[in-house]
Order: sequence, then structure tokens, then C-alpha cells
Amino acid sequence: MDGFFLAALVRELQDSLDRLDAGLPVGKVSAIGRDAVALDLRRRDGRWLVLAARPHDSRFYLTHRHPQEADLSGEPPFVARLRKALRGARLVGVVKVPAERSVTLTFAGFDEAEQPTRWYLRQDLTGRYANLWLLTAEEHVVEALRPWQGLPDAPYHLPPTASPTPDGSAMPPEHRPQTPAELEAFLSNALRGCHRRLVQEVVFRARTGTPWEAFERVHRELCHPRAFYLYELPEGPEVFLLPLTYEAGLPVTTFASAHEAVAALYARREHRAAQESLRRQWQHALTTWRKRLERARHKLDVADTQAGEAEQYRRWGELLYANLATAKRTAEGVEVVDYYAEPPSALVIPLESPTEDIAAAAQRYFRRYQRAQRTLVANAERRAVLEAELSVALACERELSGATDEAALAACVQVLRDRVPFDLQPRTPPPANGVRREKADLSGLRRYRGPEGYEIVVGRTARDNDRLTFELAHPRDLWLHAADYPGAHVVIRNPQRQAVPPAVILAAAELAAYFSQARHDDWVDVRVAERRHLTRPRKGAPGQVLVRESRTVRAMPRETLPRIV
Repeated sequence: MDGFFLAALVRELQDSLDRLDAGLPVGKVSAIGRDAVALDLRRRDGRWLVLAARPHDSRFYLTHRHPQEADLSGEPPFVARLRKALRGARLVGVVKVPAERSVTLTFAGFDEAEQPTRWYLRQDLTGRYANLWLLTAEEHVVEALRPWQGLPDAPYHLPPTASPTPDGSAMPPEHRPQTPAELEAFLSNALRGCHRRLVQEVVFRARTGTPWEAFERVHRELCHPRAFYLYELPEGPEVFLLPLTYEAGLPVTTFASAHEAVAALYARREHRAAQESLRRQWQHALTTWRKRLERARHKLDVADTQAGEAEQYRRWGELLYANLATAKRTAEGVEVVDYYAEPPSALVIPLESPTEDIAAAAQRYFRRYQRAQRTLVANAERRAVLEAELSVALACERELSGATDEAALAACVQVLRDRVPFDLQPRTPPPANGVRREKADLSGLRRYRGPEGYEIVVGRTARDNDRLTFELAHPRDLWLHAADYPGAHVVIRNPQRQAVPPAVILAAAELAAYFSQARHDDWVDVRVAERRHLTRPRKGAPGQVLVRESRTVRAMPRETLPRIV
């Protein structure tokens, strides 16, 4: 985030404060990671102010999205101190430090003696010096989000800057860039945080006039932007304060608000990161699958080589039978005449023990030879299956690498779920603490309205059963399944986490019995357990469940409940 865009964000927030008499009251203060904080300013539009002090991704913007709160065990001490200082406070001012990427938020609040005072929240967005500072009215440091060199109650100092921003008006005309190439070098080297595409835009506009006049026109447009442009670049989304006229074919979305543009930018980046993470997970699954198949094929090669060497067992067995009368026992085994050699010569065949019967040894070698032949036949069948699976795995890898957009990736993932072994497929992570679950996707499942308004969901296939039990069901939901018979998983949704009435359990048990292989019996035993007492077996097939605690109810197989369309 460069200084021009930061100034636009500060200006927009300050304009909203100027329309209020007493500022914005501070509500909840949330930690959204080790280096980011979100403030609920009780705005009517419900937006949160996000302040992130990451060295390579500092952020300052308003967003409608509810922040993902961090676990309290990992909450930085700065957040607790900030929450205490801003209790009952109001945001009354926001200022950007001139020529610096630093913002100061002014809060009218109370000190520890409940006396009115001012608190300053200073955010530095300057690379490795990025930080959030809680300052007193005298601008002394109370606490900082990231480690810093200093002690509490020390005066605050701006972080060191790499180089001052040049003042164009004070630059002598003879030192100003005279060609587009000089202008490009000036913008790239002298201006901090200047995006390379912005440099290309200035150079492109300089082709129709003098370079310095083009720079001054762009500079005025950056200082007083009329709109904000979110471009979908090949390297990722990026937002600019002016349109990129040199490349008119790029997808662009125009915003009237700087904060809305930045919020949309980070939402797209997070969505793109989620898509890339999904792609990496499936690529890892495909790579693991392919390597597993290649290892199995290598084992078959080794087994075939060993079985191919078993031809000598047949010869040894025949030689032992041919030399039953003339064979001589030695310390190494039994000496026979090798009729396969030209000319015939003496050959020592090993025995299991010095006293082993020669005929029994011949039979043992024949059995080893026959076992090796069976292994070769079985390995040939197994190799055909492995080669077919390996070709499917390679085709899946090609399809995944060819899925360049979101729709193609979603279609490819749908195909992969049917082809990749279930134990290798990426698991859907559970929701983080403090994050509301999204509306469950119950497509493909049977839904019934049970007694007292309870919703009962029934799976159709093995994969639907697995998704229903381990992805959609909550820990306190009840799970039912016909005992000792294959059948559908049935879940009683229990969002209130209260005791489910017996009539609801009986109605769900009747569905579990009806959608099982025991549906023609008079009575069926049905297992009932809470979802939190179920686990998926390691390397288990879809739909397999391990139950730690359960009870059994008897039910008549029937479907009498009304369906939910």
C-alpha cells in the first residue's frame, strides 16, 4: 500500500468523522492474528477497521466482513492493553504523517483514574518497521504489537526511512527527466512503493508530451483521485488510483470508495489464495497417489525378477529325481550330475538339513517353482490394474495443471473426488474458533421434518454418508445407523444442543432402519450416538465409522415423515 492510496483511505475516513459531532464509539477490539487488529467502530454500515502490521502486507481499511478472530491463547498482550485503553473511547481523528506511510488515530477516552484523556494509535506501514503503537497524550509508548527496540513510557519516534520523497517543485529543471527512459528510472528509484505498472502508465502518458508534465499530471491525479480501479492482473489483483490506459484489455472494477476498493482487493486475494491452496492440496494428493502406484509397480518388478530366477528350482527338482540312486551327500548339500550342462558335470544342490530326504527336497523345489509361476500370473494381472490406475493418475495431473480458472478448477476437483482414493483426498478443515459456520450444503441428501420441528438428514451414497457425518454434522448432533447392516447415515440436527426428545429419536431410527438392508425385517436395532463420539478410521473407505459411545433403540423400518424440498 503506497502513500498515495493510504492518503486517500485516511481522507475518506476523516470525512466520515467530520460529519459526526462526537466521533465514532469503539466497540469490540479483536485480534485477527499475531500482527493484526480489528476495531468495531459502531458504524451504521457495520464495517470494521482492520489494522495489520505485517512487514510485507500492512493493511489499513474498512471492511464489511466479520474478522476471523485469533485464539485467545495466541492473542498478543498488545490487544488486551488496547482493549483496556479504548473502553468507552471514541475515534475523533485520523491523520497521515506527510511524506510517510504512517497513520495516527486519535481516541477520546479515559485513563486508569477514569479521567478524560487522549489515546493515540499509531500505525507504521513501512516494511520491516511495520508496527502498531499505543501512545499516551504525550506520545509516549504504552505498548506495541510487534517487538521493538525500547522500553515502555519512552517517547515515540518515526521509523527510519530509506530515502526522502523528492520534491518535484524544488527540483531544478536541468535535473528533471528529459526522456521516457529517464522518467522511468526516476520513478523506479526515487519514489518508494511505486508499482511498476504505475510507472509504465506514467511513461506511456509521457509519449504524448514532455515527461515531466506527464508526471505532474499523474501526480495531481494521484493526490486527488476521482475513482479507484481494481484490476485483475496476470500476477494477481491490484488496485490503482488512476486507470491504466496503456493496457485497456485488463479486467477492471471501478469503485467510488477507497475502503471498498481495498476490501474487495483483499477479498479477491484471499479467494485466490484459497483456490491456490486447494490446487496445491489436490496436487499433493495426486503426487502421493502416483508415487504409491510407482512404488507398487517397482515391487512387482522385484517380485517378477525373483520369480524369474525360480526356473532353477524346477531344474534342481528334476536333477534330484534323476539322481536319486547316484546322488552323494556333501557338507554343502547333495552332489548330482547336471544333465543340462554341456558336457554333463557335477552340481551341488543345497538342502535344508544334512538329513533331508532327497525326494522331499525335490518336491520342495517343485513347490517353490509352482508358487513362483503363480506369482508371475498374479503379478501380470496386478500390473495391468496398476498401469491403468497410473495412466488415470497422470491424466488427472494433466487435467489439474490445465485448470487455469476457478470454474475449470471446480469442475476438475469434482472429477478428482470420484477418481482419487478416498484416504488421499484433502479433508475439509473444521471452522476456526469464533468463525460462524457457512450455510451447510445439503444437496444430494434426503431431508425430513421430524417431530417438534427437528430436521433429520439421511445420506444416499457412501460419499454422501461420509460428508454428512464428518463435514456437515455438528458435535452435538445425533447420528443413527442400522446395527449390523449396511445402510444410510442419519443425522438429527441439534443446533440448540439440547436433549433430543425420544419421539424424534424414534422417528429418525425408523428412517435409519428403512434405508438399510434390513428394511424388510419387522424390527431393526439402530445405533444412536452423538457426532462427537465418532471418528473416521485411518485409511477407511467412505462411510466407515468408528463409534466410541452409543446406545441401541429398536424401530420399525418405515418412511412416514414429510420431506423438506
